[in-house]
Amino acid sequence: MPNRGDKMKNILRMKPHGCGGKLIVLEGTDGAGKTTMLKNIVQYLKESGQSDVVVTRQPTERVRRSKLFRTMMYTPDPGGSYRAVQLMTMSDRIEHQTEVILPALRSGKTVICDRYIYTSAANMLARGYSNEKWFFDTARELVRPDAVILAHVAPELAIKRILSRENEKDRYLDRELLKAVYKEFMAMSRRYGFYTVDTQLPEETNRLLVQGIVKEVMRGA
Repeated sequence: MPNRGDKMKNILRMKPHGCGGKLIVLEGTDGAGKTTMLKNIVQYLKESGQSDVVVTRQPTERVRRSKLFRTMMYTPDPGGSYRAVQLMTMSDRIEHQTEVILPALRSGKTVICDRYIYTSAANMLARGYSNEKWFFDTARELVRPDAVILAHVAPELAIKRILSRENEKDRYLDRELLKAVYKEFMAMSRRYGFYTVDTQLPEETNRLLVQGIVKEVMRGA
């Protein structure tokens, strides 16, 4: 069973990357609107003359295709250990950092990463695993993003969006878990100073808001 403790002691302490590039992370629950936000950011950077943009995501496909990950995330009664998934995804994040993120940052490129360690933390805490010292110790190996943009929307609307997708309308969806993950993301946004974007607002409003955030980040503010 998960160990329950004081969530406030679970603080992610990552190291600065010290490179010429920028690392921008997009976070949010499924159905929050990250995909649209990602497209807007990439388009804005290209229109602004930023040609050196690397778009990537975590966990990587090697984890997403694994039986352990798919069983734990997309079945109603997966059995097994969620901690095993966390171990696998943490290893994947460190390897991805070494192979993709750091080389790009050292080359002065802008890296846009769809999900980061915050997704693991939100899911872990939402599931009641709130005394995982190993997780927060290991997270120190990761570099701290220059900015985290959290796409958020009421969980009920996120669920509606997910189930309206042709390729996901029949998937298993733990609605209560999604609501709990949403709460953890919102708590982290306050704790770590995320930029937040309410994707229920008009698309043009959000497009301009996201452009303003990226412009600020690229200026080094």
